Amino acid sequence: MNSSPPAAPVASPASTSIWIKIPAILAIAFCLALGISFLRWNPAMIALRYQAIALNALDRKDYPTAIVAASRLLSLGGETRNDALFKLALANLGLGRNAESLGIMQIIAPVDRPVYAPAHLYVARTLMARAYRPPQVEQAIAAQLENALRLEPDSSEAKELRDRLHNRR
Repeated sequence: MNSSPPAAPVASPASTSIWIKIPAILAIAFCLALGISFLRWNPAMIALRYQAIALNALDRKDYPTAIVAASRLLSLGGETRNDALFKLALANLGLGRNAESLGIMQIIAPVDRPVYAPAHLYVARTLMARAYRPPQVEQAIAAQLENALRLEPDSSEAKELRDRLHNRR
């Protein structure tokens, strides 16, 4: 009788090579999926999506969501920057973060130059709603409306507010 232990089964070359190829196949599949996602990347569509989310959140008074959406919109940069900052300022105002909101508004609606028409109109409307308006406030309203009209000369709202301001004086 042979007292040697039974020999271990020897793996065939075909079964070993399949296990070596699986990580490579998975890596190739991952790279293909990543490449397809890069090809489908559309910053304009993403910007529109974040704008809609932020606007909807502001309408629902869901200010934390509006801040997240506006911040993501801001990170895209480009032509949506001022819109993102405006939504961010409104969301901060809704949360009672007045200092942050004011700081952002000073960037997008400065008194001395036109930057973003909706922000200039918002500041003008807010100032006009005050019960007491000293001459400096009246001048700031006029400047904000002038800035809005420089950016959007056909703005009926800016023209109406300017007429109301001049009729009050």
